[in-house]
Amino acid sequence: MALGDNFLEKIEKEAKQLQALTDDLLLESRQKWLGKDGIIKSLFAELKTISPEKKPLFAARLNNLKEFCEGLFAASDQKLEELKIAKSLANEFIDPSAGLLAAGIGRISPITYLERKINQILKPFGFEVISGPEIESQYYCFDSLNIPPHHPARDMQDTFYVEGGYVLRTHTTSIQARIFHQAQQKKDRSLPIKIVTPGKAYRNEKEDANHQAMFHQYELVWLDHDLTLAELHGLIEHILKNLFGKERKVRFVQKFYPYTEPSIGAQINCNLCSGTGCIFCDNCGWVTVGGAGMIHPKVLIEFGFDPEKVSGMAFGLGSSRLAAQFAGIQKLKPLYEGDLRILGEV
Repeated sequence: MALGDNFLEKIEKEAKQLQALTDDLLLESRQKWLGKDGIIKSLFAELKTISPEKKPLFAARLNNLKEFCEGLFAASDQKLEELKIAKSLANEFIDPSAGLLAAGIGRISPITYLERKINQILKPFGFEVISGPEIESQYYCFDSLNIPPHHPARDMQDTFYVEGGYVLRTHTTSIQARIFHQAQQKKDRSLPIKIVTPGKAYRNEKEDANHQAMFHQYELVWLDHDLTLAELHGLIEHILKNLFGKERKVRFVQKFYPYTEPSIGAQINCNLCSGTGCIFCDNCGWVTVGGAGMIHPKVLIEFGFDPEKVSGMAFGLGSSRLAAQFAGIQKLKPLYEGDLRILGEV
């Protein structure tokens, strides 16, 4: 293709004739003019054969030709798209006199339902609902709660560490530490302190039927004078029987937690198998739904409370496990997958 004045003028006239084509025919001509091996690309490739003094003029004419073609094809594309939409709308039957269809009402998660239900059960007792950060300092998550640096809970295998030495909180007990610290900074020792702290917790552990790397806890803290383990037993049993019915069996087993002494574990007979044994309860008929105990004297001393004058109770219920019992599912994971069949179970 020899690029010269006469040849280029001929191509420009041919391009202008494209304006007379229908949009359908224009669509067929796109590849011829703007394709990888089309006319425009070929003409630009011929610029190397033009003398240096004429090259700027020819290059300008080619750029104008390219812009003309691109604009023409773009306008044609828009017309074709509008025509396509118009045809689609014309084929749809719309009855403007018909009422709008209801979008439907959303459903809450079984975990949210359970947390709200416990809030209502505890409302007469005067507890305040508190939230806290999920990315936590090691002081609030471990040090202040009598969990020393060598404790297994602080291993990389058990805890998710993030930049700056922070951790994803392993329990909502960290909020308890924050509340006690605030009281210490304000030099406010007024009692009682009564809070509940529902929220997410994270642990680097293998996931199975009743364990998740991310799960929900419902923490309760009550700091006052002359509180006893018997009152803690009674409060936990009151919550669980109001959740599941008076016939539900509740028992307590010995546990060890660095931040409580003595420590107990709360268990209920498995709702999924009626206590006969299944994958969720590890075939023992009982499900551990929380850890509890009287707040350790070292924790009280850490925040300036006198353990000889003040006592406290605390427990952390496993909201995820309780919600699974409510929803009648044998694994925790489906609670977090947005399955409407599960969301409709509560």
